[in-house]
Amino acid sequence: MASSSPSDPNAAELDALRRPLRGRRLLSWTLLLAALATLALVPWWLSNSAAERQAGATATDAPRMTAVSAEEIHAHRTAHAWDRVWDAGPLDAAHSALSLDCRACHSEPFARVRDEDCTACHLTVTTHGGPSPPIAGDPAPRCAACHREHQGPQGLALQNIAQSGPACVDCHAELAARKPELGLLDVRDFGDAHPEFAVRVAGDGGALRKLRLGAEPAIEPTGLKFPHDVHLKAGIDGPEGPQTLACGSCHRATEDALGFEPVRFETDCESCHALTLETSLARRSVPHGSAEDALSMIREFYSFAANNTDPRRAEAAPGAVQRPGATEAADARFVGRPGDALALARAEATDLFEKRACAVCHTVTRVAESGPPGSPGADLPQYRIDPVAPVHPWMPGARFSHAAHVQTECSACHAAATSTDASEVLMPGIAGCRDCHAGAVAEPTQVRSDCGLCHDYHPAHAALQEADVLAGRLVPTEAQ
Repeated sequence: MASSSPSDPNAAELDALRRPLRGRRLLSWTLLLAALATLALVPWWLSNSAAERQAGATATDAPRMTAVSAEEIHAHRTAHAWDRVWDAGPLDAAHSALSLDCRACHSEPFARVRDEDCTACHLTVTTHGGPSPPIAGDPAPRCAACHREHQGPQGLALQNIAQSGPACVDCHAELAARKPELGLLDVRDFGDAHPEFAVRVAGDGGALRKLRLGAEPAIEPTGLKFPHDVHLKAGIDGPEGPQTLACGSCHRATEDALGFEPVRFETDCESCHALTLETSLARRSVPHGSAEDALSMIREFYSFAANNTDPRRAEAAPGAVQRPGATEAADARFVGRPGDALALARAEATDLFEKRACAVCHTVTRVAESGPPGSPGADLPQYRIDPVAPVHPWMPGARFSHAAHVQTECSACHAAATSTDASEVLMPGIAGCRDCHAGAVAEPTQVRSDCGLCHDYHPAHAALQEADVLAGRLVPTEAQ
C-alpha cells in the first residue's frame, strides 16, 4: 500500500486528529467544576430566594382568613420542588422547636408518621364522634390525612381553613341516607342547607335527650321558681331601694367567654332574698342549701335568745327596734315576738320555709316525720326542698363566643324579658343567627360562616358525652 504524500489533505487531517489537543485536560476539569458548581449553587439560590419571599410575606401580609387552594397547600419552597429530594420543607410554627429532632415525629425510619407519634404530645385530642370514631364504626382517618406537615410556618392553619367546610360536607351532605341509625340530618351549608338547632335538655328523670327547636316547646325542669320577666322589670325592690337589673347582674361569662359562671345564692340572690330571722334581725340569717342546717340554726338561736334577754338594756340587743320618740329604752330582747323558745322557733321555721323565703324560689313540701336524731332542729316542722337540676350545656356540639358578640344585646337572642317560667330554655333558633351569618360564601351584609366557625372536628366535650352515656344520663333519640 502506497504511503500518503505530505500534500494529501486527508493525511493532514489524520495527523491533526492523532496529535494531543492542547488544554484538553484543563477543559475537562473546567467543565466538571462548572457542573458541580451548578448543582450546588442553583439549589442554594432557589432556597434563599424562596426564604426571602416567605420572610417578606410573613412581615407584610395580613393574617389570611380565606380558604386556600390545594395547589397553595402542597406548594414547596422552591420552583419545581427541586429541593424536595433532600429537604421536606419547613415545619409549622407550632412545631418549630422540633426542627432538629426528626425522630420526634418519625419514630420509625422510612415509614410514614403514625397517629401514636402525634398523640404522644397531643394528649387531649379527642376522636370525632366520641366512642365510635369517626362515624359509627367507620375507620378513623390518619392524623396526617388532614394535617400535612412541612408546608411552612402557617401550613397547618391554612389547611384547617381550607378543609373547614368542604371536608365536613363530604360526609355530612348525605349522612342521613348513609348512616340512618345515627339519626343525624344532612348538612351542606349554614346559609341554606343546615337543619334547625337542637338542644340537649333533661327530662323529669334527669336523663338527657336532644330536642329540635320549634318541634315542641323547649322545656327543662329546673327545680326553681324564677320568672325572668319579673326580675327584668324596671324599679323592682332592692336592698337600697328601687333598682333595674340586667342580664349581667346575675350571669357572668367565664374567662374564655364560651360559657357562664354558675349563679350562686350568696353572690347573686342574697342581697335581695336574705334569709334573715324575723324582720328586725338583719344580722341573723340562716345558711342556704341545707334544710337541716337552717332548722338547727333557728332552734339554737331562739334557745340562746331565751336565756340572754335583758329588757332594760337596749345595748344588749343591737338588732332591736326602738319606736321613734320613745322616752324609755326599747325592749332589748333578741326577738320581737312573745313566746317560749320552741314556739318561736316553730313559728319562724314555718314563716321562713313556707311564706317569705324558701317557697319563693323553691318547691317546698312539709313532711310529717321528725328531724334526724340528735339534730337541734329535730323538734321543729320538717321540710323537703326539691333539688335544683344540675347545670349542663344545652348545645355541647357547638362553640359560641359571647366575647365575639359583645356588641349585640342579650335580648336579641334570648327572650328573657317575656319568660315567665324558669323551665323555659331560652336558646335562639337558626333564623336569628342567619341575620348576621351567611354560609360558605360571604354576603355583603353577612359574615362568611363555614363549619369550623361553630364546630370542632375534635370536640372538647367528647369526654363529657362519654361520661354521660356511661352514667345513663344521655339517651339517643330520633333525629338530632
